[in-house]
Amino acid sequence: DTTILFTKPPGTSNLELPAGQITEFLVGFTNKGDQEMIVESMEASLRYPMDFTFHLQNFSAINYVKSVKGKQQATVAYSFIPADAFAGRPIGLTINLHYRDAAGQFFIDPVFNETVQIVEFDEGFDTETFFMYVCIAGLAVLSLFLVFNYLSGKKGGSRPKPVETGTNGSDVDFEWIPKTNLRTPGSGKTSPRQRKSKNNAGTDSD
Repeated sequence: DTTILFTKPPGTSNLELPAGQITEFLVGFTNKGDQEMIVESMEASLRYPMDFTFHLQNFSAINYVKSVKGKQQATVAYSFIPADAFAGRPIGLTINLHYRDAAGQFFIDPVFNETVQIVEFDEGFDTETFFMYVCIAGLAVLSLFLVFNYLSGKKGGSRPKPVETGTNGSDVDFEWIPKTNLRTPGSGKTSPRQRKSKNNAGTDSD
């Protein structure tokens, strides 16, 4: 006699298996006879729900080779991962337990043979959506920054340009310069009247 208990996800009726995620279950084997039984292996597969002879996904068999004496029980564990491609579809799930008696005769017990629903796994926090919102926010901030710089530059273009002025003579300290080398503004210039007097003097001397 065998019993099955799904531990991930829990439950056995109206079972929904998450696509791309691990499904785990336990199978209890009870030896009701007096002879020793040996639990050899267990296998699972996903099949077409309208025809269970058509395999869609086969999972590896796990060997246990576990001895169960008469009137005793044993528990074995198994896990598998449904393919992402089956998300949103009803799929037939078949689980077979292989065992033999002390004389070497083999038996197959169909532990589970029902249609289950493969559902998309809901993480609760979608990283792709989060990064998409982060990118959108970054683009919005960048656009606002560019618009602000454009408007600031446009306003700044109408401002008058600063006019550079030379050094004012009244602010310069001339005390450290020798007076013989110091030329004040206008000291090297002569008035037209003075130049005319010099020219007349030169003519008379001739």
